[in-house]
Amino acid sequence: MSKPVPIELRIPPQDGAPFTRFATTLAGAAGWCDALPMADPPGVAQRLRDTLLELNRAPLDPELRYELLETLRPSLTQTLTLLDRMLINQPLAMPPRMQALAAVSDQIGGLACTAYSICVMHAAREPARITRRAPARLVCEALERSLHYAAHKVLLALNLQLPIESRTWSTLHQLYLLGERYRLTDLAVPAATGGESTLRNTWLLPLLLACCHTGQLLRSDINVLHAALRHSAPRCTVQRASEPGLFAVDLGGASPPVYRASMATLGKQVRVLDTTGMLEPLTQASVTARKANRSGVLLGDTRIPLPVLEHLLDCLGSERERGSRRVSVREPLQAVLGFSATHFHLAGERTLDELVQKPGARKAKPNTENPFLAERKSDDPWSAAPDTDRNHSSLNRDGSINVLARARTEKTTAPELPAGFSVLQVTTVDASPGGYCLDWGATAPAAVRNGELVCLRRDQKDPWLLGVVRWTHRQHTSGTTTGIEVLASRAESWACQTLRDGASQASSLRIIILPPNRLSQGRETIITPRSGFAPGNHLLLQRGQEQRTITLGKQMAISAGMNQFEVREGLLAVEDTATAVKQLNDIDYAP
Repeated sequence: MSKPVPIELRIPPQDGAPFTRFATTLAGAAGWCDALPMADPPGVAQRLRDTLLELNRAPLDPELRYELLETLRPSLTQTLTLLDRMLINQPLAMPPRMQALAAVSDQIGGLACTAYSICVMHAAREPARITRRAPARLVCEALERSLHYAAHKVLLALNLQLPIESRTWSTLHQLYLLGERYRLTDLAVPAATGGESTLRNTWLLPLLLACCHTGQLLRSDINVLHAALRHSAPRCTVQRASEPGLFAVDLGGASPPVYRASMATLGKQVRVLDTTGMLEPLTQASVTARKANRSGVLLGDTRIPLPVLEHLLDCLGSERERGSRRVSVREPLQAVLGFSATHFHLAGERTLDELVQKPGARKAKPNTENPFLAERKSDDPWSAAPDTDRNHSSLNRDGSINVLARARTEKTTAPELPAGFSVLQVTTVDASPGGYCLDWGATAPAAVRNGELVCLRRDQKDPWLLGVVRWTHRQHTSGTTTGIEVLASRAESWACQTLRDGASQASSLRIIILPPNRLSQGRETIITPRSGFAPGNHLLLQRGQEQRTITLGKQMAISAGMNQFEVREGLLAVEDTATAVKQLNDIDYAP
């Protein structure tokens, strides 16, 4: 009979000095927590980190250690929640202060995971020392807490779009394997987040989240997706390697789940994740919401927007493969980021006011009383005069102006671009027929996020390509990379006004017209801002002296930075647009 594979958990030895932060009693721990200045989350986080670091080295009875940790846990939860809120709206290239807060949050998660793991190991080895509760109950509860804080490290890394340490995955898998050895994986215990949970559900949550391609989502969407998975994860089945399932994970390894079909060998420690049961009610909820023309679905206490739900179903429902091959190529490109900036450069470096010829900007009417506005009968004769020949001018005498010096000072310089419309330098990592992978370096602009519009070109002689950021990935040291999907090679910037009863109702807004392509079935499409537009809207488009009236047709795509609709010429009647308004199937929800 083969021996079971040993559990490998890295915990420090408890041979340090006696614990001195507070008296090692429940009253001492509670009093210390009450004195924490919770109005200063960074300061409290540093105190909790130092306290856990000292507690993990102090020799304590396992049951007392667990009770002290449970007394500290509400303060840990509140502090980590406050830090997460401070970090959620930060740019990819965070300022040093925010980077320090992220590091402290990650350290607290790791130290709390280690602290509860110490309780597990000591209680499992010496169950006789557990006198105030069942030893198996303490082991199960401590395992759930340890898994929870390890999962927090995964969620934090995904939110900040950083790589997840292999040690974090190894710790998660080894803790779950230990629960399997003691047959505790399906025992319901009070969860660290409230309510009840099991070891299996707490372990599944970060694994399923890692399978959802969070690099294609906004940070706020990742948190919503995490809450939705907490509600749906209990319906996911964990099975042995011989059973069917989309994903597989090696409990003896240090990596996230992979597609089962891509795993070469399925050993005894491989577990298969079958998501069929959890996706069936989610799919039905999505269909019901679409038929009712609702924008989201309520899962437990969490409202999940339809775009995020569709993304979850797509990621966990079938294996996603690349449609085209990537070719490694490194070359410099010019890039422009953001809706306003792309609109400006596609318009030939014209602002929205310059693109729209307003009545106040037109040529002034002739005025006989004002000599500067008097109507000229002929062209200005000086307009055809030759430039002054400075070499034969009296200005070139001794003591007069130095012609060479003046020429140097009169060199024309490129006009400065408006704020926020600057051209950035990026480098391609690889390319495919549908887009690029770009390296933004260590100082990525704050506007880099999923769903944002971007323009690319090799140099000033080339036309701009219009694309959208589909995913982002940030390394600790090497900078930020993004995946760009090219939308069109010839896009046009226009200004638009909404029309009601044939009259414009608002000031001009930026929109971009894309030429017909295969995906749009030969129709033009229009890129609009994220909100304020819907199928059936009537728009007046203007570009200089050109004008068009259109009706927005079917919604083709939606992302964090834009909407895409079909273009239908003219002002269609209400009955003609009803179909377009209801035709919400096949929308490309790409956050």
